[in-house]
Amino acid sequence: MRRILVPTDFSDQARHAFKVAVEIARQTGAAIKLLHVVELPYSPSFSATGDLVGGDGMEQVYMMKLLENTKYRMAELERSVEHAGVEVVQEVDSDNVIRKIRRVISDDQVDLVVMGSKGASGMDEFLLGSNTEKVVRTAECPVLTVKGPITNFQIRNIVLPSDFKREIGTAVEKFKYFQHMFGAQLHLVYVNTPGAFESSSNLRARMQKAAERYGLQNYTINVYNDTIEEDGILHFAEEIGADMVMMATHGRTGLAHLLSGSIAEDLVNHSDIPVLTFHLK
Repeated sequence: MRRILVPTDFSDQARHAFKVAVEIARQTGAAIKLLHVVELPYSPSFSATGDLVGGDGMEQVYMMKLLENTKYRMAELERSVEHAGVEVVQEVDSDNVIRKIRRVISDDQVDLVVMGSKGASGMDEFLLGSNTEKVVRTAECPVLTVKGPITNFQIRNIVLPSDFKREIGTAVEKFKYFQHMFGAQLHLVYVNTPGAFESSSNLRARMQKAAERYGLQNYTINVYNDTIEEDGILHFAEEIGADMVMMATHGRTGLAHLLSGSIAEDLVNHSDIPVLTFHLK
């Protein structure tokens, strides 16, 4: 891991995410980019020297004041988190937030995005979702979402929910990498629901076979009964005192996403512990 991206809106959740990113950077030697994106009703342009060009005088004054204030808040955020020994660079830009994050991930070859999540529920979740949820759905690299403050970021128990069919094989090397990086125990879990019920013995046999096939180590096998998958994952994580949930997402967009939803994105909105997601290509 060489590059970690931390998009920030200066919220408490974003500050928590920055602290977590610093701890990961200390473990891995990665550099951090702090990114803030200003969304404007018009698109300013800059000269080669960084001067604002185009637009009327009032627009230019407004934009320059906004950028100055944003840079001040970026510096304040960086000073608020002790990051000695960790390289941190800042970037402020005017663009669509999601488009800019995706471009930075590609251009900078980002290995991990760490984002704060305020969560969403009810009609807000259905109509809008959150920027974090949209990044989880579309990012080509792993995304770690953080909601609350974490005093001592130590990941010892990771919940890995799956159907233990296609997705476990597609993302298994990433699962193993992060398990090894954190030195954690994996708790494999299949959530058995009334609508797709299978016998526990068959499920355990399938999970054991998948674990052996992919060379997993330091793991437990669990079948958990609940009404829906998302609730089962959250309830199981709470019962074992998990520090993180780690899972793959299919990253569906448009009508397919509206109809099927995504368990990973629901967890990002509702989980109080960090959620690490991988986009399945």
